[in-house]
Amino acid sequence: MRPPRIAGLTSARRLLESHNVVPLAAVGWAIVVGALIAVGGNLGLRGALLMSALPLVIAVVSRSTRGTLIGLAVWLVALGLIRRLVSSGTGASVSHDPLLLVGPAALGALFIVSAGRGAFRRKTPLASSVLLLSLLALVEAFNPLQGGFLIGLGGLLLVLFPMLAFWVGRVLVDRDLLRLLLRLLSVLAALDAFYGLVQQLAGFPSWDLRWINTSGYIALNVGGFTRSFGSFSSAQEYAVFLGVGLVLWVALFSRGRLLWVVLQLMAIGLIGTALVLASQRSALVVVVFALGAMAAARTGRRPTGALLAGAMLLLVVYVGVNQFASTNYTYGTSTNSVSALTSHLLSGIGNPTGQQSSLPGHLSIVESGIASGFTEPIGYGTGSITLAANHLGNSNVLGTEFDPSNAAVAFGFVGLLLYLIVLGRGLGTVYRLAARRRDPLSIAVLGVAGATLLQWLNGDLYSVAWLFWLTLGWADQQSLDGPWYVIDSESMLASQGLRTLA
Repeated sequence: MRPPRIAGLTSARRLLESHNVVPLAAVGWAIVVGALIAVGGNLGLRGALLMSALPLVIAVVSRSTRGTLIGLAVWLVALGLIRRLVSSGTGASVSHDPLLLVGPAALGALFIVSAGRGAFRRKTPLASSVLLLSLLALVEAFNPLQGGFLIGLGGLLLVLFPMLAFWVGRVLVDRDLLRLLLRLLSVLAALDAFYGLVQQLAGFPSWDLRWINTSGYIALNVGGFTRSFGSFSSAQEYAVFLGVGLVLWVALFSRGRLLWVVLQLMAIGLIGTALVLASQRSALVVVVFALGAMAAARTGRRPTGALLAGAMLLLVVYVGVNQFASTNYTYGTSTNSVSALTSHLLSGIGNPTGQQSSLPGHLSIVESGIASGFTEPIGYGTGSITLAANHLGNSNVLGTEFDPSNAAVAFGFVGLLLYLIVLGRGLGTVYRLAARRRDPLSIAVLGVAGATLLQWLNGDLYSVAWLFWLTLGWADQQSLDGPWYVIDSESMLASQGLRTLA
């Protein structure tokens, strides 16, 4: 006997099966966003925005993982700006913001789809290591030392959910989709660089000024001037995203018509200028190292060659700064923001152990963090190294700015060991793939890993943490194919077997 039909459920099922559900949800979502911006917004209205976004997330995931990934990339890049616009006019803090749940909701839905399509099959040593680190992050969410389960839950959203993208990359991302995604992000990086330069040179718009006054932090100030932060919620995320954009433009650079070549060079120059004025020394250093590793991979050198190439390029930058730029910078002496920010950057690079450099302080924090993995072997919990410790509880953020010490603080000695294994296997996988294929896409994946180096567990970098894990998952899946793989017109024939068959 067939169960009785319920009119409401039948209508809902027909709506979900129709081709109009995605545009209808998108229109409804846009209407709510516009209404929130118009009236100023508050926590309740932002909650309504979240509820309106969830049907869109579910509909898009169920019908198109491709569209979901593209939409997620755009959303996470624009998230900080959207939050400021929604909150404009109120002066209210944007902490406890339901908008932050949209990204994890999409990643969670994509992970479920990935698991159903065989993401855990044919696990490599890298995949097994990532799985163990993810399970440890899940268990550590219940660690009482972090100050409460709510903090642990926030830590899961910021640390574990971006890692889920690894499994998404293993089964849902092909070469065409990854190329489209990375090209899109490179364009968004150029647009964000332009916006950041406008902030720095022409002044911050009213919504950005309001955020600076209500939610800004000390590190935004350099010599009496405020760093630009683009469309993001922190200057660090802005700088790391610019670094990712720079390596993508370099890796995906293609020859063709003169106009296209000029546009690519202009984009590289625009992002490079914005990255310098962002005045984030660590972001610039890892990008330079990543460019050296990319050059080594393009010539097919061994991993030791990549280390040497990255180190040599850093040495060239160091010598160049000391030879052609002044490194004697004193806070508060610059008369404009460009001078203050460039002097701050160059003084740290040209004299990394000097009085104006923050490197000794960073190293001290990292050392203390790693030591805590031995003094507190079970760690302080997943949420302890994220902003959730402060926003969702009364605990202090124990983050140490870099992954190895963060892993030791959050997960203890075992977590530190697991992270180092993932670090070694991850870098080995992406570099071997890039050096073997020498094609733009594999080189770009290596660039993403290099530009985000030691920030892979930093879920506070909403727009880039998930991207690294996604590309790492793709590279892990590609490594299963060995030297016998299919390449497109942009790639080189990288194995003698393929040359013979051709």
